[in-house]
Amino acid sequence: MAVGIFNPLEYTDYEPQLQVKEDYINVSDSDKIYNLTTIVKAYLRDNYGELYISSLVNPEHRKEIRYIISDFIKENKKAEFNLSLEQVIAKVQEEITELGVIQRALDDPTITNIDINGINSTYVEQNGVDVFRPDIAFQSEEHLYQIIDRLLLMEGKTLTAAEPHIDSFFRGFRVCAVLGKNRGGISTFGPLLSIRKFAPDVFSDEEVIAYGNISEEIRDFLATVVPGGANILITGGTNSGKTTTLIRLPLYLDPSTRICTIEDSPEMMLPMKEAYREYKNIFSLEQKKFDGKKEREYDIAKNTVVALRLRPVWILIGEARTEEAAYQALQAMNTGHFVAMTIHANSARDGAVRFVQLAGNNQTVAAQVASSLDLIIFQKKLKNGKRVITEIVEILGYKGAEEPIFQPIFKYDLKKEKHYRVGHISDSLAEKLRMQYLPEEKIRRWTKEVRS
Repeated sequence: MAVGIFNPLEYTDYEPQLQVKEDYINVSDSDKIYNLTTIVKAYLRDNYGELYISSLVNPEHRKEIRYIISDFIKENKKAEFNLSLEQVIAKVQEEITELGVIQRALDDPTITNIDINGINSTYVEQNGVDVFRPDIAFQSEEHLYQIIDRLLLMEGKTLTAAEPHIDSFFRGFRVCAVLGKNRGGISTFGPLLSIRKFAPDVFSDEEVIAYGNISEEIRDFLATVVPGGANILITGGTNSGKTTTLIRLPLYLDPSTRICTIEDSPEMMLPMKEAYREYKNIFSLEQKKFDGKKEREYDIAKNTVVALRLRPVWILIGEARTEEAAYQALQAMNTGHFVAMTIHANSARDGAVRFVQLAGNNQTVAAQVASSLDLIIFQKKLKNGKRVITEIVEILGYKGAEEPIFQPIFKYDLKKEKHYRVGHISDSLAEKLRMQYLPEEKIRRWTKEVRS
């Protein structure tokens, strides 16, 4: 049998092997299992990295990884053990694939964040609400460090005094780990671990309307302005759902549209989403760093320049954090590309001001932003855990560089928990939509005055 090759259909009833008690493993076997586990880890990292990473949050992929481990050990085991071959395989599988007390939370689709503040202090965000989980507790700090090491396995990294903080970005989730002060780190009371899970697919219109994120009228509005080429800035605080909204926008485009996504970590991943299975003209660019050589780094700004040479129609930018990234996004808009992007801000107004500040912070830049950027969407995480678009405005201009002039189009009433249309689009935006040959009746719907 070839190493790692199997037919998953043959193993639909697979259950993990029986756990091996530590008391039954002698010192000799323990050392050999450690060495064998190290070899298997390297094999997985070199040959099945993506599958292993996915297995941490996907039970079906975890089964596949366990079979690959089993096949590899059967083909390559050289040392002699007192334990049976099945027990050796079970122990190695456990060491590599099981994340103990946090595994259930990782597998739970209703949980999006896991924040571990210490061995007896874990909070999860479940259905948008932060919940204390006393059942997620660790035997010791060493136990928690073992879990962290398994999470960082595919990057070949570990927390040290020289590197007391590690951010790792994987397909499907993001990990932030911090070393405790008692080991030369920066966390006062032991190790810290935060895991952010990304949704495996894109929410449909029906789902976000039922949830209350948007209304049917906002759906109709986006279905007009996105194909019409409106440049859109999505603003909001941390964990407000900006990226979730961003990656829904291309669903309003024709599937043949050439789309580029640019981000510093693999979060959008449109080609891997079921909702985009018919969209074959998508390409993605990610940040690439070179240790000690910032001038060689491919950050969001440089990747935006690269993207322009690859003829995209639409560009989605994960987040503009730097002056150069904002400036290049503005240049993309000015050269006839359609851009949707996110930025951290506490309101639509703050987002408009911050974008100008990042892109150059002068009246010339403000004028360019006013002529290129069309709409600002502000999204907020409410106290009840819901993530809601609370404001959509058209940007008409600036007084100086710090006072944006808006035309409000939609607002959200917090007390009534309802979206209301409060305004109409400008003649200039309507003309831009006409340039994309949208039906006139669709455009006129949004140019009409709103009756109070």
